[in-house]
Amino acid sequence: MKKIKAKKKPQKAPMKNSTKIILYSTAGIILLAVIILMSIESTAGKITVRNNSDIKLEYVKAYFVGSEGSLTEDEMLFENLEKGETSELLLDKIDLAYSEANLEVRFKFEGYDELFVDSGYFNDVFKGKISVRFDNTHDDKVLLKIKASTGVIPSPQISCNEEHIVNLAEGYVEE
Repeated sequence: MKKIKAKKKPQKAPMKNSTKIILYSTAGIILLAVIILMSIESTAGKITVRNNSDIKLEYVKAYFVGSEGSLTEDEMLFENLEKGETSELLLDKIDLAYSEANLEVRFKFEGYDELFVDSGYFNDVFKGKISVRFDNTHDDKVLLKIKASTGVIPSPQISCNEEHIVNLAEGYVEE
């Protein structure tokens, strides 16, 4: 009878310490990045209005509208914003899925008529940040910037980053 010799499997060389350090460091960095992203995404939504113009804002009203009217029960109201003032409100999660909504912003400067703009496209659950900012321009008009952000990971169903020129003397908003 023949003896069958079992072949010994070649053993792998032990992992070098430098390789272990790189591997554990990479895993730690990835874990830290995931934790940071999760904390950023879970922060409360808010709307911020800044008046950087020279004219007092009597009020700014913001609410979401769809094809059949207002989609939010409570409007977001900011009153009496002097030059350089900022005001903010916390926002709850707003379900705008399949509504093709816009953010309507109504505002009135002291001594002028009320004006409004419809901005953005919201077709998903929104829990993010909205910024409404009024700035002076070089030709005695006001630049209105409206931006909505859903967080670090953008949603293709929410798009709002607009600028409008407000012609107060003529009483209209230029596109």
